[in-house]
Amino acid sequence: MTTKQDLTKKQRAVYEYIRSCIEENKCPPTVRDIADHFNIKSPKGASDHLAMLERKGWITRTPGISRGVHLVKEEEEGEEGIPILGKVAAGHPILAQENVMGHLNFAQLFGLQDRFSVQVSGDSMEKAGIHDHDYVIVQRGSDFQDGEIVVALMDGEATVKRIYKENANRYRLQPESDRHLPQYVEADHPDFRIAGRVVGVVRRY
Repeated sequence: MTTKQDLTKKQRAVYEYIRSCIEENKCPPTVRDIADHFNIKSPKGASDHLAMLERKGWITRTPGISRGVHLVKEEEEGEEGIPILGKVAAGHPILAQENVMGHLNFAQLFGLQDRFSVQVSGDSMEKAGIHDHDYVIVQRGSDFQDGEIVVALMDGEATVKRIYKENANRYRLQPESDRHLPQYVEADHPDFRIAGRVVGVVRRY
């Protein structure tokens, strides 16, 4: 079970605000949102509260992403994940019997080491099977092979694209949609970096 340290009244209020934003808007607030909500004079003041919440074990943060705040949930006794009840045929029907083969646990499926997830906004990767509102699981790091799908950060914004190295000085961020054009970025662009490689997609119907 995760060990969490006690929060001050203000830290508890910030935590509850983050939690309510996630529940109502399906995404965490930005540092600016937190500063505005609590009338904090500067984004640094809000960032300091987030740092304390992270230090005390209540949240984790993904560096470089404006909404990269994740709540740390307590593990409940017996919570192993979604039960796997067997195999189902995509062609001919088979009898589905409730013989539990195990549990589908995303931590076990994708691992936790150096991984994070972000929600996709837009349809630029639809031909790769990544759709609006999907969640992508990302392996943190800047290494990639040509043609891999990555989460790239540019000018403070995150995007999911296939990446190709055009030459020693330029990258191409290639969408998987006929309605979008590729983006080109210089390798020495001061506000460009690769946050990680996409290793999985999660979709809720």
